[in-house]
Amino acid sequence: MIHFSLRQLEYFTAAARHGGAARAAEAMNVSQPSISKAIAELESLWGERLFVRLHARGLELTAAGQARLRQARTLLQQADSLAAPRTVALQGRLRIGCLSTLGPRYLPEVLARLQSEHPGIEVQLEEGDTETLTRQLERGALDVALLYDLGLARGVRLEPVTDLRPYALLPWGHTLAARSSLRLADLAREPLILINLPHSRTYFLSLFRAAGVTPHIAHESPSVEMVRAMVANGLGVSILTTRPARDISVDGKRIACRALQGALLTQSVVLAYPAEADQQPALTEVFARTVRVSLEATATARSAARKTGPKLA
Repeated sequence: MIHFSLRQLEYFTAAARHGGAARAAEAMNVSQPSISKAIAELESLWGERLFVRLHARGLELTAAGQARLRQARTLLQQADSLAAPRTVALQGRLRIGCLSTLGPRYLPEVLARLQSEHPGIEVQLEEGDTETLTRQLERGALDVALLYDLGLARGVRLEPVTDLRPYALLPWGHTLAARSSLRLADLAREPLILINLPHSRTYFLSLFRAAGVTPHIAHESPSVEMVRAMVANGLGVSILTTRPARDISVDGKRIACRALQGALLTQSVVLAYPAEADQQPALTEVFARTVRVSLEATATARSAARKTGPKLA
């Protein structure tokens, strides 16, 4: 006899995903006591504590809870598959995380390809910063995430995709834009518009430190498009790694993008997975393949546009 229900497992996984019974109850449109009762019953059945209750901070999985979560998710996914009509087409739910600075540039095309080739895959998308996405992978709330490798891979497995080299952004017509490449020392003499997402900010400032110069930070923003627009409007210069298809800001002004000289630390784009065996290998594998094909096509199109298209920067 099986002494637990799929509903209890759903409540348990929801509490783990949302980090608390109250938030899980709100997301699932049930009462908080229902979530708490299901967790208590599973703990009693298994003889293990699944969560540590943190005052005013919700719930945190124990080691036993993490192991049970992986088993519960596998069982729920198998139950979903059993409930659906049998088909040879690849199908299922894939929970994808993406760094907010990478997402708008690369993910829409990836998802469009995925939807076209595998319409049976249901995507649940989460955007965030690297640390937040890493925590979600660690507790099993995501199957895979596209992000930069910033040395935060505590409980995740990383698979390199590509390396992006930092480049300089300048207002169109800026005196430095007449050069084909620049030194970080050149930029340090200008007001700097700095991306201030956690860890990304540290990365860009580390480039200046390695070059032995200190930038003058005029403005900061967590938005790549805000940084680009501020540069385009003459408020300063900047450094980024993610580069949109066209060197034009959202308000229609041109941006001059120039190479940076020297041996600079690149940002490695990676696919990150939970450290344990993937719960949906077929889905994550097809997503990884789609990411690689899409990024390769993007790089090829960008190179062709530079050779044959109008020069925007």
